[in-house]
Amino acid sequence: MKTFSEKVHPRLNRVVRPICSLLAAATLNGAGCAATHAAGEATTPRAVRASEVVIESDAGVPRPPFDFDAEDAALLDEVQRAAFAFFWDGATPGTGLIRDRSGHDTVSVAGIGFGLSALPIGVERGWITRDEGGARARLILTTLLDEPTNRKAGLYYHFLNPDGTPRRIGTELVVSTIDSAILFSGAIVACEYFGGDVGALADRMLAEADWSFFVNDDAHDEYARGFISLGWRPTSDADPTGPGSLLPYSWIDSGDEHRLATVMGVIAPTESHRVDPALYYRLRREVGWHDPDGELVWFPYSGALFTALFSHCWIDYAHFGADDPAARGMAHRARVDWWENTRRTIHLHRDKAIANPLGLPTLGPDAWGLSACDGPDGYLVPGLFPEPVKMLDAQAGRDYPVFKAKDDWGDGVVPPYAAASAIAFEPELALRAMRHYRSLESPDGSPLVWRGLDAGGFGFVDSFRTGETPWHGDETVAIDQGPMLLLIENARTGLIWRLFGAHPAVDAGFRALGFR
Repeated sequence: MKTFSEKVHPRLNRVVRPICSLLAAATLNGAGCAATHAAGEATTPRAVRASEVVIESDAGVPRPPFDFDAEDAALLDEVQRAAFAFFWDGATPGTGLIRDRSGHDTVSVAGIGFGLSALPIGVERGWITRDEGGARARLILTTLLDEPTNRKAGLYYHFLNPDGTPRRIGTELVVSTIDSAILFSGAIVACEYFGGDVGALADRMLAEADWSFFVNDDAHDEYARGFISLGWRPTSDADPTGPGSLLPYSWIDSGDEHRLATVMGVIAPTESHRVDPALYYRLRREVGWHDPDGELVWFPYSGALFTALFSHCWIDYAHFGADDPAARGMAHRARVDWWENTRRTIHLHRDKAIANPLGLPTLGPDAWGLSACDGPDGYLVPGLFPEPVKMLDAQAGRDYPVFKAKDDWGDGVVPPYAAASAIAFEPELALRAMRHYRSLESPDGSPLVWRGLDAGGFGFVDSFRTGETPWHGDETVAIDQGPMLLLIENARTGLIWRLFGAHPAVDAGFRALGFR
């Protein structure tokens, strides 16, 4: 079985990451997709009862928002300003829709979600006026809502043309649940910040979204039934809102995309469109180990760092504490503070980069965070994993996936957005990495990784590699710039968390989920 990203046009396959790079992270009619991965042998020297594991921070660990001195703030201003310019200056003329990446006119609805979330940051930082930001949000939402062919049951096609109509990329013409979740997250932020007609348009979009339509009840594996499918495909390109079928893959584990899509289904403002809050706690949680932090829940089908970051762009897990699956009927699940869990995942990535068992020249204490990105030969999804732990009270398949993961070093290609996005969890380490990336030079003395606004760039390049065969990507990608911009802002002010959490539907959904 091949993922979509293996099938699409090679120059555009990078844009399919949110829905497609993790197809093997979901289920195919309830059956695992281990055949698509290179399995690695791993020992399991530790054993735990998952129901007794509590992942939470030690007392005194600082939480965002953080205080930054003038020098740090100046660097963050520079990085954020350049990333914001991608969404503001690089948007499609006439519609405001966000290009998936520079150099192409393909629009990604996930990029639009990040772009809508970026607008309040631009206003608060003084880069645009409130009227300008409101007008852009209004234009984007109106363009989407006025085009009836770009959605099914209120959720949106992954890729669009610049005019808002659906767009096929290679073999993919798919309504994407995770990309729609990111779009709706951005709409919620814009709704709360701008209000008025922008708020009315955003609320209309949310009310139309029927998440219950995307629940997969036909999986062969009984446990896999009832989870949200990754998407829906029409029978005919000529009839994008007509007959079709759900993808046979579902969001079934506890990666960030799985949780974000499920949360959006829970908070749907139209009651008949919602999914049961219990579904969130049914998501599988595999426990691993990394010294010195101890246990962490990990996602065995992808060790890319972005799989631990995306939901934190909008959901303020930093202030929820450890959840309680047992109180929601799932006895064999670890209790997890997801902010702390991501912090431990960041430590794992950095520690392994320092250990650098392959001797890759790029990696080190200030160059770390393997994640989805461009590489010299195309799309890469490298990733690193913790030590597996035997879960004594858990059932294989039901409580954790049956798959042996193996570290994938991606030939030492590093995307700067990964470590930069870690600032909401480990600000000092993230700042050190950003300064290192900012200082790297090409043989001619020009910046290797940084492309400033004065040079027509949007900040950090997508990815790079140093050593005897140095390389760097030339394009800017919306779903990399977005989390970096939003998580820096949350680390500084918590703005996006506050706006997202203030929406009445989000507040009601959080209460239903037991988020404190």
